[in-house]
Amino acid sequence: MRFIKARTEQGARLGVVRPDGVVEMAREAGRLEPYFGDDGEALRALAGAIHADPAGESDMGHLALLKPVDPVSMRDFMVFEEHILPAWRRSGLSRGPDVWYEQPIGYFSNAATIRGPHDPIEIPGGSERLDFELEVGAVVGREAASVTADDAADRIAGFTILCDWSARDLQFREMDGRLGPFKGKDFGSSLGPVFVTPDELASRRSGNGYDLLMTSTVNGRQYGSDHWSSAYWSFEELISYASWNSRVEAGSIIGSGTCQGGCILELSVRHSPEEYPWLAPGDEVVLGIEQMGEIRATVQAPARGPWPGRRTIAEPDARKAPV
Repeated sequence: MRFIKARTEQGARLGVVRPDGVVEMAREAGRLEPYFGDDGEALRALAGAIHADPAGESDMGHLALLKPVDPVSMRDFMVFEEHILPAWRRSGLSRGPDVWYEQPIGYFSNAATIRGPHDPIEIPGGSERLDFELEVGAVVGREAASVTADDAADRIAGFTILCDWSARDLQFREMDGRLGPFKGKDFGSSLGPVFVTPDELASRRSGNGYDLLMTSTVNGRQYGSDHWSSAYWSFEELISYASWNSRVEAGSIIGSGTCQGGCILELSVRHSPEEYPWLAPGDEVVLGIEQMGEIRATVQAPARGPWPGRRTIAEPDARKAPV
């Protein structure tokens, strides 16, 4: 099944996307989360009920689309080797560090600032290097606690497009402190528009993902493309790792990390910063994945300046003897 959520005169309502692209709207159901918790049977029943008695039909382009889910937490990983290889090579490495190949690498982000597929993105105050990141997001439908990868498959309720917006100058400045990322990431992510259940994609399973094309454009110019199937780690492995000696709540979202060609930082390293400049106010970013539609976001100028609490530190006195 493929679901969307849209704003209507009656409030938020779910819809089911038919194979012909037409959306059948629910009469009352406005959230997917109450239908999580089993092997997908509740979602199948929901889709069947909407199809049997829709409130109406609409073209997706005529709907005020919302994010399809409201995640309770967000973990983001880095599973596409070809995405990060240019940076490793620029550092003089032929491959990544051993730990990247031995276990998934990720971090926590901010679920409170996740927005919908057509919402604008504001450049955070103090940043001049806004970037997008084209990713797949997996929505966890059942709690996972120390599960194996084999047991993690039935924890996935569905998939959607995820954009992890990144202020690269803020991100790398704070990571000089040997922690993070934090403020370079927590100002916004985007989801949607389509929530796709795993059974819908079963015939496209390939490698550690699915044979689905992922594309990014800025102002109509194609920036990059990749296939989800090129991932080094699977979502089953990511959920297993995240849950080990821990707990991943139902309703959490797990990000794949950026695909090859899925952000400006990588493309500027592969080619040049002149060919791939940082995002500016008025730019339109479109991120697409087959079966999942597109995120389409306009960049807005900052509404405020840098954090006002930053301290100025004195230059060290070179004449002072070390203690």
